[in-house]
Amino acid sequence: MPQFNASESLGALGPDEIAQYLLLLDDLDGAQRFIGSGVSGQGLSLRSPTYSQTGLALGYVQPHGTVPASTSPIVGAGTLESDRSLIGTRIKISLDKFHVASYPGLGSHEILCEFTGKNQISSETEELRFALRTFAQDGQSASISGHPIFLGLTVGSDGISFEGRTVNIGSNADNAILTALDSSTFKSGLSLITSAQPVLKPFADLAGSVVKAALTRNKNRQVHTFNLGLDFSNNATSARLRLGSYVVVQTNENTWNWDGVVWDSQSQSMKMTDGAETRVNYMVFGVSAFS
Repeated sequence: MPQFNASESLGALGPDEIAQYLLLLDDLDGAQRFIGSGVSGQGLSLRSPTYSQTGLALGYVQPHGTVPASTSPIVGAGTLESDRSLIGTRIKISLDKFHVASYPGLGSHEILCEFTGKNQISSETEELRFALRTFAQDGQSASISGHPIFLGLTVGSDGISFEGRTVNIGSNADNAILTALDSSTFKSGLSLITSAQPVLKPFADLAGSVVKAALTRNKNRQVHTFNLGLDFSNNATSARLRLGSYVVVQTNENTWNWDGVVWDSQSQSMKMTDGAETRVNYMVFGVSAFS
């Protein structure tokens, strides 16, 4: 069962409810876009901000190859050829970039990122949970590059799966509990070994409790969730697993086209093919070998 529910995201609310939340954050201009605007459901309007989208698009940054290039194509993760040699090996998953095109509220946004997954060790399965807090203004990226999430994750015969969500923090009352995420333990990622670790459960429980406590405040709101399953099948609808960089875009699936974007190596960012900035929230996850 999924850990996170997209129906709890901000964009799943009606326009009036979204407007009321934005008013709580003193975001009057943002609220005005949803009051009497005629949008419905998940903000089905071309001018709706990207934080009101609840879907996702999953892409993969094509490697440069032997010839360096300033940009790399990004292709749908379902078009890849999987690497079955990864079965039984251990990998590292890192958050390489979190770009914020627009988020609810004003000024610098405080955003909680929470990730869950499972680690298969022999006949046992470890539940994994990791959280970190980030800061970014609209149109900027959080100061994150290669932040470790899961280190030493074992790749099963069915591939890997993990979930993530982001939570917008609008309440200053949560600073005390959120500082737990600034400890060196959380900043170093979740290190896994080849045998079960009883210490992982309280660690995972703490990460979950911090985010759960934050969500009890009416100024804090889940903005986006995603559930990624990367496997080795040949199904047209599945995403394939191989080493490299995966891009998760917060969008409505029927409005996204990977042909319109590339990865810019100089700025380490996703851009339109004409060089213009993209106006979407997105994360980049690195999948690399672990030793």
